[in-house]
Amino acid sequence: MKQSLIPVLVSLLLCSACNKETEMASPPPDQVFYKATITSQWNSPAFSVPPGAHFTTFIGMVHNEQASLWKEGTIASAGMEVLAESGGGGPILAEIDSMINRKNAATLLLFVAPPVWSSAPVNFTCTPTHPYISFASMLGPTPDWFTGISSLKLYQNGWIKDTTIMLYTWDAGTEEGDAFGYNNPATVPVQAIHKLAAANATVLANGNTSLGPIATVRFQLQ
Repeated sequence: MKQSLIPVLVSLLLCSACNKETEMASPPPDQVFYKATITSQWNSPAFSVPPGAHFTTFIGMVHNEQASLWKEGTIASAGMEVLAESGGGGPILAEIDSMINRKNAATLLLFVAPPVWSSAPVNFTCTPTHPYISFASMLGPTPDWFTGISSLKLYQNGWIKDTTIMLYTWDAGTEEGDAFGYNNPATVPVQAIHKLAAANATVLANGNTSLGPIATVRFQLQ
């Protein structure tokens, strides 16, 4: 009887090992939680800080590779133009809603903007099918200058656990002007979105020959 138990025990041990291997090779969870903390760097002497300087609400989305909120070297969408020029969110919210309806975006993101001397946290979720995040916020009061992230992938052979991204200032290519304020003449023809240079934004550069990050965002897997 004792000898007859040996094959059974071996079989049980092998099954146990198989189960452990299966557990280790299991796919990532369907949903993960992130905390994002946006911290302003808009201060002197790195930048000029005009009266009323502020970031507008950060508007964005969690999405797949088929969707895009804005992208360097491309023409701004109608929604991005409005956001960059006035901080208005109506048109870009409609664009995001359309991408959600097409299943290319999963979640709308609305981040409370930090004061120019502080930071603000926000929580959001991602899934393996929608691992990208994009968002944008206007720098006010400026012509069409904004900051944000374009299609950052948070899943790369595993979920990124903790990373800090520098947020630079971008020109939407839709308005002229090197001055703090609104109601600037339109850029004709419209230019592609490009990183703002100190030479084209002397009022913001504060005498510096280059523009550093205007803010940072830290992503922490929860």
